[in-house]
Amino acid sequence: MGTIDRCPRRKYHSLLTVREPGVGEPLNVVAEVEEWFHVGNARVALHSYNWGKTIEPKGIEHLTRFEPLPRWTYHFHGLTVTRELWLEDGADAVWIRYSIEGLQKPVDLRLRPLIRCRPLHKLTFANPFLNGEIGVEDGDSLRVVMRPYKDVPPLITSLHGVTGAFRADGHWYEGVHYEWERDRGYDDAEDLFTPGEFRLELRHDGAFSIRLGTTPPASHEPQVLSSPLGLRRSFVQELEDASEAYLVELEGNRRGVIAGYPWFGEWSRDTLIALPGLCLARDEVDRALGILESLADRLENGLVPNIPRSGDVPSNADSIDASLLFVRAVALSAKRTRSRRIVPLQATCLDLIDRIGEGADPRAHVDAQGFLFVDAGPWALTWMDALVDGWPVTPRHGYAVDLNALWLSALVTGLRWAKKLRPDFIEKWDETAKKLSEHFEEKFWLHDHGFLTDTHDGHGPDGKLRPNQLWALVLPGVPIDKANKARALARVREKLLTQVGLRTLSPDDPSYQPFYRGRQVERDRAYHQGTVWPWLLGLYADAVTAIEGPDAAKEEMIPVLAALSAHLRTEGCIGQIGEVFDGEPPHRPGGAPAQAWSVSEVLRVAKMAGP
Repeated sequence: MGTIDRCPRRKYHSLLTVREPGVGEPLNVVAEVEEWFHVGNARVALHSYNWGKTIEPKGIEHLTRFEPLPRWTYHFHGLTVTRELWLEDGADAVWIRYSIEGLQKPVDLRLRPLIRCRPLHKLTFANPFLNGEIGVEDGDSLRVVMRPYKDVPPLITSLHGVTGAFRADGHWYEGVHYEWERDRGYDDAEDLFTPGEFRLELRHDGAFSIRLGTTPPASHEPQVLSSPLGLRRSFVQELEDASEAYLVELEGNRRGVIAGYPWFGEWSRDTLIALPGLCLARDEVDRALGILESLADRLENGLVPNIPRSGDVPSNADSIDASLLFVRAVALSAKRTRSRRIVPLQATCLDLIDRIGEGADPRAHVDAQGFLFVDAGPWALTWMDALVDGWPVTPRHGYAVDLNALWLSALVTGLRWAKKLRPDFIEKWDETAKKLSEHFEEKFWLHDHGFLTDTHDGHGPDGKLRPNQLWALVLPGVPIDKANKARALARVREKLLTQVGLRTLSPDDPSYQPFYRGRQVERDRAYHQGTVWPWLLGLYADAVTAIEGPDAAKEEMIPVLAALSAHLRTEGCIGQIGEVFDGEPPHRPGGAPAQAWSVSEVLRVAKMAGP
């Protein structure tokens, strides 16, 4: 993750970040590999750093072309240098391939790795604890091995396709600045360590590579890129490629989903919302089942935690919707497979419903009419979970429309499965489901406004127009009058739909925040108060399909998909879709630059829209 001019602007910009190394938080390992060309008496660098008051060197002065593979092309002193970068499949390793053209006489090249080896969100500074010792192995390839700190993976750097030597001169670069961190209210300067430099003499045009990883290379030949270089791919194909970044194999033969890059880990809610697009829409049902089984093995107090425990990362239980989304994901998977693996997952769903009803989370309970009620307090148990000073920015206590739609749909689905699995479940929950079904629309429908209120505190509705009501329009088993569904969809379309996703709050609301920017508190206040989320397009397209038909959904989504295609190809994290956008045009992207449920739900919509 980095920038086109190769001047790092965030503490997350790096060549290699390693997840699950055994110390909990992901490790930002390799910051950069410098290139210094000695052409005659000239010394040319291709990289850049911000030193606070100046940017040196200025590699971008020699940049003539950038392609989002990524590939950089530089030209200087008659030489053309192409630099290509990719991550190795199935290993924690990055390859950099250089192609040199135009050599008329020998040129010296120095390649200097710069390392951090620190937790993702932290900064590192010159310290006596870093072990600067290296081991140099000169066999089929020149290999340098370094173990910077105890309990972190080694760093193994090797040359391929060229001969050279390594000169050790370990020292620190002090005071590298990250301007975007300063703008976001964080510390913005750190130190980087270099163990030394590779020295190469280039006599002929050609290509060679440097690899940096935590394990030795399985082959001395660079792997072939997954996509042919330079080939124009359709938006769906690009989203398919993007999806693979989030599907991971974890320790203990587990499968999981990384919610977003660079800072998210496994989040159950995100996983379960993303699963239909990442797996089911791509006919990857076995992967979906593996992910569900992994979550089922890590329940907390009988419920699906917000963040499942993983290695040294503790679980987080601030979610009631994750368990309900699990039922939905199992139901969607059951429609795509006859595998016997689905049966124990369905049984888990029945247990989850029981545990919710028993008050496994003491902050939520089922009332006499069958509704799911969340107590007020310093917690946020739905996806609108931003907290400021320990209290939710978007308080959704009481009866939340999405929670209750998911709850009712889970009951209806569970009752159907229970006919074969657990007849006693029917006796326990059938009457509750009937009561809830009878009173659902009465609780949430706003006659004067023509939409479903977002929450109801037990005395009255909050009257806020939010996208969460879409769950009630699309989930099976939720009884909303057909005409009312059409009215609600029209209001969502009018006030919430944008060209890149749905606003989280109507612009007419006094609490509406049009822009997602500023420091942490400012961003948190805007996070669910008008900020646009692309993942909501999946629910919206489902609602249009159900109410107006698939042709209407396809026609309406075509310009939206075009805008998101431009985003994927030209802004943010190229090749990915970001977490959020401003509520107002031009809808500047923000949040995590690559988000699983953004990619997955847009992919699902793109497949619905067809070629």
